[in-house]
Amino acid sequence: MRILRRNVIGLLICLLWIGNDSLISSNDVAAAEKRSLWKIQAKNNTIYILGSIHYLKAQNYPLAPAIEDAFRDAKKLVFEVNLDSMEKESGSQLMLMKGLYAGGTTLKDHIAEKTYASAAKEMKELGVDVAAFNQFKPWLTAITLTALKLQKLGFDPKQGIDQYFYRKAKNENKEVDGLETLEFQIDLFDGMPERTQEMMLVQTLKDISTMEKEVEAIIKAWASGDVKAMESALLQSMREYPEVYQRLVSDRNRGWIPKIESYLSQSENYLIVVGAGHLAGKDSIIEMLKAKGYSVEQL
Repeated sequence: MRILRRNVIGLLICLLWIGNDSLISSNDVAAAEKRSLWKIQAKNNTIYILGSIHYLKAQNYPLAPAIEDAFRDAKKLVFEVNLDSMEKESGSQLMLMKGLYAGGTTLKDHIAEKTYASAAKEMKELGVDVAAFNQFKPWLTAITLTALKLQKLGFDPKQGIDQYFYRKAKNENKEVDGLETLEFQIDLFDGMPERTQEMMLVQTLKDISTMEKEVEAIIKAWASGDVKAMESALLQSMREYPEVYQRLVSDRNRGWIPKIESYLSQSENYLIVVGAGHLAGKDSIIEMLKAKGYSVEQL
């Protein structure tokens, strides 16, 4: 169940879904003029904000020099969740405790027949019996389907940007922090009304069917720091479901701003690593910081 725990950290909406054969080489990445990396120069310190791809392959490394330079310059790293605490918590148990139906009720009892049929069809294509999902709530079904699809495509959360920099931080004894707790992130899903959870599952089923077709645009957008292309690739379809978008993207971005501002008053440099979807569009962290008067430079 570890793959599910990493999915919660990434949050389903902000995963960069990447396919098999459309990977940008390290030379292409090095040649890009911009990165999904921003810098805020405060009076006494520097804050870097990096968009994360939560699932990658080993062949996606090395990263662009500008990204590695930001890590070297930072004394502290901040992730969506403090990954130190993740090592101590039973994330998968907490997810299952909240994500499973009790008392004999099943997934089929809580979603439309059409949605259930589509989910069963997708599970069969992924080599999973729908009976294995009988107790799963719609949000946990959506997350599990995403994880299974990414695994089938050969991607690994251990190769994700956040895990990569967490390991580097631990090796170099750099302090790490988190913008949210794991339980808060799980509750974002579990606290959704059933109708909203089903909308999330419907969107997931729709995106899975086009995942590989969208790969090249997503990767190129991230590697070149093309914010408009990232917004189109990552958020456009999600906005068809405003309740989900607001709960998982815009409200969270707004909630992170005070903590980011607190880092700007410190003397140490910080590298903040969050899902790339949080850095694109008018509701992004970047635009919210600009609206508050901060000068934010894309590197």
